[in-house]
Amino acid sequence: MLNQISPVTIKDGICYQTEKNVEFSNPPVYEVIRVINGMPLYFNEHADRLFNSLALSHIESKVHQSDLLAGIETLVKETGIINNNVRLEVGESHTGAFTWVLFWVKSQYPDKEVYLQGVKTVTSNVTRNNPHAKIYRKDYVDSINLLKQQTGAYEVILIKENDIVTEGSRSNLFFIKNGKLYAASEKDVLMGITREKLLKLLSALSIERIEMDIKVDTIQHFEACFLTGTSIHLLPIKSINDTHYNSASHPLFIKLKTAFEKIVKDDLEQPKGGTIK
Repeated sequence: MLNQISPVTIKDGICYQTEKNVEFSNPPVYEVIRVINGMPLYFNEHADRLFNSLALSHIESKVHQSDLLAGIETLVKETGIINNNVRLEVGESHTGAFTWVLFWVKSQYPDKEVYLQGVKTVTSNVTRNNPHAKIYRKDYVDSINLLKQQTGAYEVILIKENDIVTEGSRSNLFFIKNGKLYAASEKDVLMGITREKLLKLLSALSIERIEMDIKVDTIQHFEACFLTGTSIHLLPIKSINDTHYNSASHPLFIKLKTAFEKIVKDDLEQPKGGTIK
């Protein structure tokens, strides 16, 4: 399985001590969930997005939210891994049967030094076919990984037609200017869970977010920018191509990052499971 680090695999609710390769008839719907101290972060939100992606892909769901939670708990128990990302893939197998699989994947989290300096990013004229559904595309992943290797960039910023900036290849993107946040139109980006948590935080702090088309040749007019995502939470950007920012030291970014850390802590202390799907 893709980037699997432990042979223990949960397939259709059954725990296997060996890797179980699943051949899907079409690219599977997937979620990557961060597990911290044995607890899945934003589990209910990940489950909701999974079922939404299945609906957008016209796949009838035959798995319960409680089954997915039990699968993660089993992975933790059987492997002793408590801080890592788990990948969930769901779809129809080559036989036409509905199937799902859970497994630990190689995970990298930025160290403290990265948060103090920010990360390098580059742009690319690559887009998601359906930004609102998390569907695995090997060609997309391969092209992004190749560009990262060639440039040494941490993330690739996607540019759609008319040179409009949308999001990161695996993250959402926000710009800061005059105490406000700017981001691409919601229709053009993945509805990231960390993004949604940030939007609620902005509302609580009375910080305005402006949704607009951002041209790549205007990004130098912003004061700072940052990425949001499962593994990174809120991560400052130090450069997009040749445009440089002092994002890590920007007062508004620091304020948001500090407040967001409490959101993470509170979620891990909440009961998991939600409504059974």
